[in-house]
Amino acid sequence: MRRHIITSIFLALICGQMAQGKQAKPLSKSRGQNATAIKVYPARGKRIRIVAGAKRTLVTLTDDISGCLELFEPRSPNRIFKEPLVVNVIDRVRKDDKYYLVLLAEANSNCNVEGLCGRQGDHTLIWLKLGAGLKLEEKKAAVIDDCQARINVVALNGAKDAGSKVIYLPDRYSDVDAKMEGPIIKLASGKLTIEYGNMLDDDVRTLSQLVYDRKFPEQGFVITTTKK
Repeated sequence: MRRHIITSIFLALICGQMAQGKQAKPLSKSRGQNATAIKVYPARGKRIRIVAGAKRTLVTLTDDISGCLELFEPRSPNRIFKEPLVVNVIDRVRKDDKYYLVLLAEANSNCNVEGLCGRQGDHTLIWLKLGAGLKLEEKKAAVIDDCQARINVVALNGAKDAGSKVIYLPDRYSDVDAKMEGPIIKLASGKLTIEYGNMLDDDVRTLSQLVYDRKFPEQGFVITTTKK
């Protein structure tokens, strides 16, 4: 009799543990995923190569990045100087089997190096959404620094002196050793808030605010623009 009682209690405990296991909530798909495994490299022209383990893809950003990579001098217009695209990773997130990237790209403002803004660089912020197989699903771009269009950064994360030209040093998330001359772009407490626009021409004065929150990378850039 005692043996039957002990056996019944043992079976009841096992059944109870199995029931609790079935009721336990599954772990979030985002937990434990290594976002830093996503690498970004410049490719030929205005293209980038994205690598995540054995997966890789080529993304064309020709229509998104402001500036020129094929430069010339008026004294020798037939001689073309090809410059590499400078790109740095601002943020990278993997969430629910999707990859999200925020990049800052730089290209020369004018193809004529001796023309207006010929020695300055344009800067474009880019947001990319890629599927589990690195297939591009969505992209957004914002030109935050364009010398010829007289667009520049007015404020960054609340700092009003962000428009000054400084040397951008790649942080630990960067996959490119090239330095970038322009506004220092980085997240503050997981968010990026930039004010930029043309504040010089009275006829076309505009001010845009771009907000990116890495807690909700699927939202991309939230941009609002007002005329001044």
